[in-house]
Parts: sequence; C-alpha cells; structure tokens
Amino acid sequence: MAKADAKASFKWVPDGERTGGEANRETIKGLRRLIRDGDRKAVQRAVGNWTPENIVDLLVSLPLKAARRLFDMLPSRISSRVLAELRPQYQAVITQEKTIGRLRDLIQGMSPEDAFETFQSLPDDVQDRLAPDLKNFDRIQQSLAFDKESAGEIMQKRLVALQPDKTAAEAVAAIQGAADIIGSVDTVFVIDDGNRPIGVFKPRALLLAAPETPLSELSTEEFPVVSANTDQEEAVRAIEGSGFKSIPVVDQDGRLIGQITPKMLGRVIAEEAAEDILKFGGVAEDARATDSVPRIVRNRLPWLLAGLIGATLAALIIGSFEDELEKAAILAAFIPVVMSMAGNSGLQASAVSVQALAMGGSWPGDRLIFRFARELSGALLNGAIAGAILASLILLGSTVFDLDNPVRLALATSFSLLSVTTIAAIVGAFVPLGLNRIGIDPAAATGVFITTSNDVLGVLVYFLMASAFYF
Repeated sequence: MAKADAKASFKWVPDGERTGGEANRETIKGLRRLIRDGDRKAVQRAVGNWTPENIVDLLVSLPLKAARRLFDMLPSRISSRVLAELRPQYQAVITQEKTIGRLRDLIQGMSPEDAFETFQSLPDDVQDRLAPDLKNFDRIQQSLAFDKESAGEIMQKRLVALQPDKTAAEAVAAIQGAADIIGSVDTVFVIDDGNRPIGVFKPRALLLAAPETPLSELSTEEFPVVSANTDQEEAVRAIEGSGFKSIPVVDQDGRLIGQITPKMLGRVIAEEAAEDILKFGGVAEDARATDSVPRIVRNRLPWLLAGLIGATLAALIIGSFEDELEKAAILAAFIPVVMSMAGNSGLQASAVSVQALAMGGSWPGDRLIFRFARELSGALLNGAIAGAILASLILLGSTVFDLDNPVRLALATSFSLLSVTTIAAIVGAFVPLGLNRIGIDPAAATGVFITTSNDVLGVLVYFLMASAFYF
C-alpha cells in the first residue's frame, strides 16, 4: 500500500470548498500510511508543491505524534515556512522534541519578524539553550537584553514617528513608504528633537485633514506610554480605555525605542489569562494538553497532595463527631450540601480578588475596611437566602419523608450554611490579597488554599452548629 501511495497524487482542498471534506480525508489516510512506514521521500514528493498554509491545515488535522513525524520529514526550507505559519501555541508543541540544532536551522530560515515570534513561543528552557546560537539575529538579541515578560521584550522597533512640524501630506507619504516593512500602521507617533514622544494620532485623521495641516494640530498629547522594563501586564492595563491600538515604549531617558502592537497586546492578554486559569486550578503555568505522563504527574501531583492533606484533616474532624453521627445519621446526608456551597462561595470571592489583582481592578483609594464590609454584607445576604431555601426544602421534605426533628435539622443546616458561606467568602476575598502582599502569586496558591481551608472550617462549623441546634 505504501508503494501505491508513494506514486499517488495527494491534494489538499482548502477550507470553504464543499468538495474538500472527503478528498482531504483520503489524503490524510494515505499520508498517515506513508508517515507510519517512515517513507520520507514519498512524503516529501506528496506535499512538496503544497503551500505552507495547506501543510499547516494537514498538520493540525493529524494526531500529534503523526504531525511531529511529518514535520520532521519536511525539508528545512519548507519546515521553517510552515513553522512561521503555525499559531504560537502550536509552534511550541510541534517543536518541543526537536534538537536545538534543528530549531536553530528552522529559525534561521525565517524572516526576522517570524524568527522573533517563533523564538518567543518556545518554552523558557528551550529559549535559554537556543539563545547563544541566535545572537546574530538583531531583534532577538535585543529582546534578550530586557527582562522576561517586559514591554521591551515584546516591542516592535519598526514604527512611524514624525516631528510636529511635518504636514499631513508628508505623514501620508511616510506611512505609504513604511507599509511594505511594517504592514498595517495603527498609530503614528509625534516626537520632539530628542526623539521623545509628545503626541500620537490615528492614520484615519489624515483623511479629513488638508495636505498642509501640521501634525501638531492632528495629534493628542494624552496617550499611554510605558518604559521598556514595564511588565507586560502593566502595559496592557496602560492602554485599556485609551482608544489607541498601539502603545509607545521608551527607554530610561524617555526616548522612543519601539511600540507594542495590537497583535502582541492580544497575545499577552491571552497568555496571561491562560496562565492564571492554570494556576487557579493548581497546575503549573507551563502545563500543556500535550504533556507527557511524567510531566503531568510532576505538574499536578504536588497540588493534589496539598488538597489531600486538607481533605484528611476534614475526615478526621468528621471522625471526631462519630457519636453525633450515630445518633443522627441524617446529618451525614447534608455534609456535601454544606461543603459544596462553601466551596462555591469561596471560589467566587477569590476569583474576583485574583482578577482584580491581575487587571488592576481594585480601587486605589478604597480602604480595606470598606472592602471587608461589602464582602461580609454580600456573603451574609447570600448565606441567609440559601439557608432559608435549604430550611424550607427540609421542612417540605419532612411531609413526604420520615425525618427526626425536622425543625431542628432545618435550623442546624441553615445556620451552618449561613456560617460557612460567609466564612468562605471572607477567606476567599482576602487570602489572595494576603498572598500577594507577601510576594506569593495568588493565582497559583489560592485554589488549593481555599479548597483546603473550606474543607476543614466547613466541616468543623457544620458539626458545631449541629451540636448546638440538633441535639
């Protein structure tokens, strides 16, 4: 079958053409046989005339193992173009098992822009091993001179910057001349004689201006600026609500040295959101869906063990109330209800706090006591409503099921619910703030901390309330 496939003509029908589905399935089936047989020459003949975009479509349609083998079979001149077309998250996945020498060759075959973006998509340890071999790339070398996750690391040096006495006609000519190098120009910067940004304007302002209009009349002096050492998240916050798509980057003397483009800003937002989701779930920020089994264990087991300790403490507390459970087994039935509500309340409050810390959503002048009062009032109201509903359900259920002391049971469970949801919300709201103050990433530690504390405190409060109201 491999020989027949080697002589066959493989074609890829781009998305959007109705007849492509069945034809592409046959192509994938045939190429997978060639890949499985390790017939490198046949694979190269089969896809040698394909566009990089079509090869990318093929790669993402294959299982990961087959995609990696196919990528490895491609000639370097094709591989580098395909790698540049892949999404950043796919670049890291498809190349993670490649040798440093292979990666160096591929990146050297790209344009400086593609080389920089591909390099940035690679894991930190791979970047560190690859960097010494890439010092002949000016832009990559410059990015390495800045701190990791700083504005300077991701800025683009190519931009349009003009002095305020230039006219609208000269600005149009400058944009047209830079289009082939920069591509789309989202923002034009106005600079003084010392190359310091003093204004910005959007290119569309030129459409309504007379050719002789000086740029000083078109630009605004109110715009966000970040230094090269500013954290990437801070850069994102700086541009929010400004109405501009690009943000200027300056050196320590205030001179314009680059810009952060909308593409890079979007990438930072997506990466930070993904990292926070992973951290909040108790998973290392570099975890991927394609991780190997040892890496899955290494990334996740420590957090699971931390949760296990908390669950064990909760179980010991339950065991210490063995006599109460023997007297009223019905109490055990409501433990999951109380624990679930406590967990949800804590995670809701902690999610808001972590998001506020990450995106600068806390009001600077808001005193901690006001925040505490708001959270406490909201938690008490939520807990009271949920407790009242639970009590009503128990009393209603007692008309159908034979429950011992339903009124006392309703009081015990409803007050337990009120107490644990309030405690969980307060803990969830303020633990991230405390962790952040002592230098611990709240997104990384909050999830497990909240879950563990809720388990222990929730069970303890539940049985204390049961002892007070039910017995």
